[in-house]
Parts: sequence; C-alpha cells; structure tokens
Amino acid sequence: MSLLRTAVRPATRLHLAAAPLTIAARQLSFKPIYTAESTVKGARNGHLTTKTGNLDLHLDTPKEFGTKGGPGTNPEELLGGGYSACFGGALAAAAKELKLKLDPETTITSFVSIGPKQPKGFQLAVKLQVAKSGLEGQDFDRAVEVAHQICPFSHALKNIDVETVKA
Repeated sequence: MSLLRTAVRPATRLHLAAAPLTIAARQLSFKPIYTAESTVKGARNGHLTTKTGNLDLHLDTPKEFGTKGGPGTNPEELLGGGYSACFGGALAAAAKELKLKLDPETTITSFVSIGPKQPKGFQLAVKLQVAKSGLEGQDFDRAVEVAHQICPFSHALKNIDVETVKA
C-alpha cells in the first residue's frame, strides 16, 4: 500500500494501539493515535509544561508587542517548530510516495508572523522554507503539494496564509 494511503487511512487499520482519549465531552471525527498534553500557566508571560516532562519552558511576550521581552519562547516559535518538524515528515512521506529521492539533510525553516486582524483580534501567516532537499522544479512542487495533503499541521492551519518556498 502506498505511503499516502497509509498516512490517511483510519488509525484502526494502522495496527497501532490508540492512546486513551483524554478529550472529554466531545466526539472526534477520527480515532486518535496519540494525544499530547500541555499546560500553560500565566498565558504569554507564563510557563509551559507537558505531561511527559519533555517540555518545561518559560514564556515571554516578544518586545515587538510593546513589552520588555525576555529570554522565554512564545507561541509563534512553538508553532513554527512544530509545523517545520511535521511538514518535514510529510515531505519525506510524499517524496517516497512519488518515488523521489529526498536528501536526509533537508531542512525546513518556518517564519510565523502575527499581526492585527480587522475589525479586531490577531491573525497568523506562515512561510515554510525548504533547503537542501535535493528536489528541483516540478519534482519539488509535486512533493510539496502532496506533503501539504498529508501534513496535519497544514490541515489545521488551512485558514491562514501558508507559503512554501525553496531556499
């Protein structure tokens, strides 16, 4: 079976043990394979921890928001890192599906922008920069297109501007 079909078929057919559903009081449209649990106390100037203990981070609002800034990370950096990692995995699966050779040194750099949304609130935009992929021209374009079809971050962020470019 192709990797693309494997990536999108139901978890029950993947022969993986599903994690216990910890999202109470709502029905999901899929059977989760894994559920991450993260807690933030204090919002943008707070502290983030995960149930696994793998993340234990101080958060600071960037100085561009009119604050003094600080050494902590922020939601935009966290989103960018997660999206880059997830899209890199999707690009590898897409290349394999398309029988293309993706360089193991492929690097995904994200640029997550936040700005005002009219009439109120804020909005995001993302640029994903793919470097050292070894893919050129139509092969690059096809692999990126299929990767966006596979990547759950791309699905989740479909209502924001996402641009993917070759470095």
